[in-house]
Amino acid sequence: MSQVTDEIKSRINLVDLVGEYVRLQKAGTNWKGLCPFHNEKTPSFVVSEEKQIWHCFGCGKGGDIFSFLMEIEGLDFKDALKILAEKSGVQLSNYLKNDFSSKKKNEIRDILELATKFYEKQLWKGAGKKKALNYLKERGLKDDIIKKFRLGYALPGWHYLQNFLLKKGYSLEQIESTGLLVRRQDNNKIYDRFRERIIFPILNTQEQVVGYSARTISQEEKTQAKYINTPETILYHKSQILYGIDKAKLAIKQNNQVVLVEGNMDVIACHQAGLNFVVAVSGTALTLDQLKILKRYTRNLKLFFDMDEAGQQAAQKSAKLAFQEEFNVELISSTQGKDAAEIAKENPNKLVKSIKESQPAMQYFLKVFLKKYDINTASGQKKIVAESLEMIKNFNNPIEKEYWLKELAKIIKIEKDILLGLLNDLKNEPVISKKTIEKRLLSKENKDKKNRIKIILKEITGLILNDSSLWKKIVIKNEKYPLLKLDNYLWNKIILEYGPKINYNFDELRIYLQDEKIRQELERQYFNTRYDFENESLNDFNSVGIEKKFKKLYNELEKEIAKNKLTELEKQIKEAEAKGDHKLRQQLMKEFVYFSKKTT
Repeated sequence: MSQVTDEIKSRINLVDLVGEYVRLQKAGTNWKGLCPFHNEKTPSFVVSEEKQIWHCFGCGKGGDIFSFLMEIEGLDFKDALKILAEKSGVQLSNYLKNDFSSKKKNEIRDILELATKFYEKQLWKGAGKKKALNYLKERGLKDDIIKKFRLGYALPGWHYLQNFLLKKGYSLEQIESTGLLVRRQDNNKIYDRFRERIIFPILNTQEQVVGYSARTISQEEKTQAKYINTPETILYHKSQILYGIDKAKLAIKQNNQVVLVEGNMDVIACHQAGLNFVVAVSGTALTLDQLKILKRYTRNLKLFFDMDEAGQQAAQKSAKLAFQEEFNVELISSTQGKDAAEIAKENPNKLVKSIKESQPAMQYFLKVFLKKYDINTASGQKKIVAESLEMIKNFNNPIEKEYWLKELAKIIKIEKDILLGLLNDLKNEPVISKKTIEKRLLSKENKDKKNRIKIILKEITGLILNDSSLWKKIVIKNEKYPLLKLDNYLWNKIILEYGPKINYNFDELRIYLQDEKIRQELERQYFNTRYDFENESLNDFNSVGIEKKFKKLYNELEKEIAKNKLTELEKQIKEAEAKGDHKLRQQLMKEFVYFSKKTT
């Protein structure tokens, strides 16, 4: 496996890959740019062409080509490996051949791609040519944009798609796993989920179809749900999907802004009007996962929701969540009360103008609250303050929070400190006594000692992951290093159990691990150990140097644990003296002397 990853790394220049997402400039022997993973004005994101690694001094993230693609596109290691293998021309035919999960995902992707082509054909050459295509054109869509978004048509019958896919060699079980079929509970019969509907394929950031949204155009439209979506599958998770992200991601990065609209038709109409940095949520309210996807490309979010009550409530809820994630949020308002698709159809220039004239979300909502309540009455002022603080409390950025508190204080003509007190009450922050502060400080001191032990263990883990010979030696002679067992999961699972299974190879471990958080943490430890950006040297990075550093760190770990034990013994000795238990005191003193020697 390491041969495969090494071959891919040798064929792809990290600078070229990162350059597809980040504007880089030469800085000495390295390249620098604004970090795509956090909001910054001064470049702290560094790419080393020589070492083929990247690191951000602002947020601390770093790694290699695999880590970068995984982080920027939200992929697991296996998917990143496949994409980069294809990009580099490296064959993976002998790899993952027994990986059931990957096989299942690929199978579903293949079925969905076939289904999409089937739906497209029905729209352009089949029964949808008249009714469905006419509907789309009446909505102002042109042929090229309909084809670009791969819109299709589902026939009115119950088994058309099912029969088509069965003829292609897929079983009912395989087709059902894609979400394309529905099984009746009363008689167990299976039929097509989408019937007599316009099909909107939903693609992920890798431009693969993962599901569908389908709009009815049947005569019984009023008795049916206007839109139905693919249910949750192993590929489609609606909370992690943004409609149009596949078409918009590069434009979002280039324009450093994203417009979030409510519906699929709004997205398509905006793209047709030349506004190709527009996306929509997919059958759900805006979620944290969706914001994390957008954060890869920009921190500037513009919300374009309907002007009705439901739309405004959704805008408020979305803005609050985005404030928490430190997005710069603005609101786009339509004076005509029309959605983006309607404005784009009538006059695309008006749509462009509306987006340009967006205003800070908090400013927008303050105006809404001032219209809603009478500022000249005590009751009205209380309501304005209550609704405003409900928004302001979501700002994670203290500068923004301070700014809007001052603005609200000016409007209401009240002391800012009063508002700050009310804001703290909203957060349920109790008054902290002097005694509590002292306790917390003592707790922090003890915590810092424990953290030092954790830091040493992480550094040791980084060394082990970087050197297979050291890893193997530690597994064979594990009883020699009992202190490493302080981290039970890491020691038992990662080092002892996984090591022999993956031939003590870090890249194999990245594939083997199922827990994404643990994989990310281990990657951080691996790359923090492997590369030192500040002095740009490998620091005697070889087996001899690694083992030497390991012994030094292990000795330091012994000392830190001994120091902790001494603190504990001091407390126990005082308690024994207070009780007059001289025998126990004598025994504890012997232990104290023993551990004192360990600290020298």
